[in-house]
Amino acid sequence: MRTGYSVQSVDEYRTLRKAMALYAKYEYKFDDETITIIAAEIGKSVKDTKEIIRAGIDSTHYTDFYRKYADEDGESTAEDVTVDTTSNPERLFFKQWQAEALFTAYEALDYRERMMVADHLGFCPECYGIYELSKDENGNSVKLLRKRKAYIDLAAEHTLSSPDTAFQIVNGAYEKMMIELAIDEYIHIVELRLTSADNNSVTYEYCADHNSDWGEIHYTLGEDDYDVVQYVYADKKGDFFFASAGEWIVYNVNRKHIPKYMLISL
Repeated sequence: MRTGYSVQSVDEYRTLRKAMALYAKYEYKFDDETITIIAAEIGKSVKDTKEIIRAGIDSTHYTDFYRKYADEDGESTAEDVTVDTTSNPERLFFKQWQAEALFTAYEALDYRERMMVADHLGFCPECYGIYELSKDENGNSVKLLRKRKAYIDLAAEHTLSSPDTAFQIVNGAYEKMMIELAIDEYIHIVELRLTSADNNSVTYEYCADHNSDWGEIHYTLGEDDYDVVQYVYADKKGDFFFASAGEWIVYNVNRKHIPKYMLISL
């Protein structure tokens, strides 16, 4: 409620944050094409995505982020009203719990993957710091933010054949980390693998949280909905992994190159 938008879980709030980040990435466009792209990336329907973004837009109008007033010396100053200086042990515990899980998954990568992920995201692979020591024009030591390296730079430094190869290695490392986090129940993921495709339809198998239990979804091109041929056990208990899988298939099968394998983070 602090942001003007009420959600039932932390996962829903993360979806809202991700949707608004993508909304900003695509230059705050609200046309059907852009919303369809965002919906596919967050695993929601176009209708739900529109509602999420509208709620996100409304939340930015909930209150002024900076409250201006005169300080004790009569000077004009501003206070960031979003800052929460109160101590919340439960929140701190779970943030630390998630951070430790994330870096445990990171450390499980091989050496080259760790180096490339750290260079691409801009942090030290040893201490995870985001600053590095450098020299200013006067020769004094200064602390600077580490620069993130583009795929073309990673390819050159690691003697790879192309930036595409660097992209595949880095994103393959992300997938490995997400799988590890899903197995340990820190996050939820859906894996998709293409089993058949022709000019009229596609069939994908889908798996929840990398547990080797595969269901099957069939989609006829041009239709508004998909058919779940076989549910995974988690969906039979009431989960909705099939919905994320099915909506991704509906909104992506018209791409020029249909992916044979896809991992979706929920």
